[in-house]
Amino acid sequence: MKSNIIVVGSGVGGATIAKELSAQGLNVTILEKGRYHKLGTERSALNFYSGSLWNFCPGEKSKEGTEILRTVMVGGSSMVTLGNGVRALHKELATLGIDLEKEFEEAEKELAVKPMPENLMGERTKKLMTASKELGYKVKPMPKFIDFKKCRSCGNCVLGCRYGAKWTAQNFLWQARRNGAKLITGAAVDKVFHSNGEVKGVHVRTSSGFSEIQAENVILAAGGIGTPIILQNSGLNNAGDHLFADLLINTYGMLDKGGMEDEIGMATVIDTYHESHGFILSPILDTRLDMFLYLPLFKKLRALRRDRILGLMTKITDDNAGRVDANGKIHKPVTENDEKKLRLGDEISRKILLQAGVSPKSLYTTRVRGGHPGGTAGIGRVVNIDQETEINRLFISDASVFPTSPGAPPVLTIVALSKQLSRKIVSEYIKN
Repeated sequence: MKSNIIVVGSGVGGATIAKELSAQGLNVTILEKGRYHKLGTERSALNFYSGSLWNFCPGEKSKEGTEILRTVMVGGSSMVTLGNGVRALHKELATLGIDLEKEFEEAEKELAVKPMPENLMGERTKKLMTASKELGYKVKPMPKFIDFKKCRSCGNCVLGCRYGAKWTAQNFLWQARRNGAKLITGAAVDKVFHSNGEVKGVHVRTSSGFSEIQAENVILAAGGIGTPIILQNSGLNNAGDHLFADLLINTYGMLDKGGMEDEIGMATVIDTYHESHGFILSPILDTRLDMFLYLPLFKKLRALRRDRILGLMTKITDDNAGRVDANGKIHKPVTENDEKKLRLGDEISRKILLQAGVSPKSLYTTRVRGGHPGGTAGIGRVVNIDQETEINRLFISDASVFPTSPGAPPVLTIVALSKQLSRKIVSEYIKN
């Protein structure tokens, strides 16, 4: 099989590249390891999150015990985001000579990013917003790529939106396929084959066996975990280091009385400390099954009392001190610097929760998790500012190219980078 352009992965980066290049009339083939899945229920989510119930978590455990959350499915982890559209790493990338202003504006328009309307915020968010302001913290509405007319405020964004209210990479995949792009599911790319510094194609494993697909251009968009595995198996041993995951904890407390209904998560954000201390705070509530799995035995009944629970997430710009091995093994320690950020965020969260009226004895902090793995093929280390590796015409377009942890939702930045890369590929490689 031959293709002019192969895109490995159908998440945010892969879908954006496929849409942009196919719109130019180019022959694009998208290879996705996962498949389409039913959305919106905890049972269905067990089929596409990469973890295992045997580990009592939906994510993958690193050697050090840190849990990394991601999905393997058509649309990638965009299917389970909370629809947050912020400009992460805008300044940091600009210092490297990467100006994304135009691409950010395009992405915000295409994804229809709008601040979360206060009249659609739930009771939990409003209680926490009031308490935060009483303590002097500045609270902002979170920018969202959600069609609020379709949203049912079910609070199940992390299970996939069954109502089509939230933008996902599948929106761009649909456009790419309409442009003539081909999507092959259940196709796991093991490595890229190349000769004399030129990319030649990819080695693919499907249910039918192994095969090779020849291509003049290959774009890896398998994510911060998947991409470095492919790179190392392809002979690029400088990939895999510098793993970050935007580490997070959730701090919870219970009110004496219940009755609160489900609502959109992360509807507001306190980002006052993002630049100075490296963390943000945002309202959150895990699903019932997730809470039941990670809560200690004597606290598991809280999963059945979610109508009384208030929660705040602390998300940090963690140290890129992790690694992904060629065999897929993940190493992600929580450094002393990470612990300091998490601890400060937890302290402020507890103050806000107490101000909102939770019982002091009910306060509880979850284990450390990571939801945005990246940095494993960073710009300036594994790829140049054109997102090209040392192998000619082998590009990368996902969070693995991020130079540092954003400590904030990365979707909009991945879309912007992918748009810019697609233009470079067309102007500098295809037309020449």
